[in-house]
Amino acid sequence: MIDRLDRALGIVETLLEWLIALLVAGLVLIVGSQFVDRHFVTLPIPAPDAYARIMLVWLTFVGFALAVKNGVNIRVDLIDTHLPAKVQLVLEYVFDVTTLVLTVIIGVHGWRLIEIGQGQERLGTVLSEAWPSAALVVSCVLLVLFLVLRIVLRAVGRTLPRHLQIEGD
Repeated sequence: MIDRLDRALGIVETLLEWLIALLVAGLVLIVGSQFVDRHFVTLPIPAPDAYARIMLVWLTFVGFALAVKNGVNIRVDLIDTHLPAKVQLVLEYVFDVTTLVLTVIIGVHGWRLIEIGQGQERLGTVLSEAWPSAALVVSCVLLVLFLVLRIVLRAVGRTLPRHLQIEGD
C-alpha cells in the first residue's frame, strides 16, 4: 500500500515538475517575444504581459504546493530547535492542521472566484478571469492532499516521501 502511494506521489510530483518547466519555458518565450517586439519586429500578440501574469500565478501556486509537500516552504522557526522533540512534533501537527483548515477555507472560496471569473474576459487575451483563480483551487487541492498525507503518515511514525532532490539533504 505504501509502495503504491509512493509511486503515485512520484507520478504526481513528476507531472507538477513538468508543469513548472512548461510554465517557466512559456514565461521565457513571452519575455523574449516582448524584447523582440519592442526592439526589432512588431509581433501580433496583443497582450503578452497578461499571459505572463497568468503563468506566473500558476507557477507561484503550484510551486508553493510542491514546496509544502517537500517541507521546504518558508516558515519562521526561531525557537523550534530549542524545544524538546515531543513539543516540536506537536507544533508540526498544529502547523499542518492549521494550514489544512486555512487551505480548505481558501479553496472553497476560490471555487466561487472561478465561477464568477468565467464570465469575465481577461482583456487582450482569449482567456477568462477564471484562469488565475483556477491556479489557486488546484494548489489548494494539492495542498490538502499533501497535508492530509503528511498528518496521517506522521501519526503512524512515517514521513511523507521526498521525491525532489534538495541540496543539503
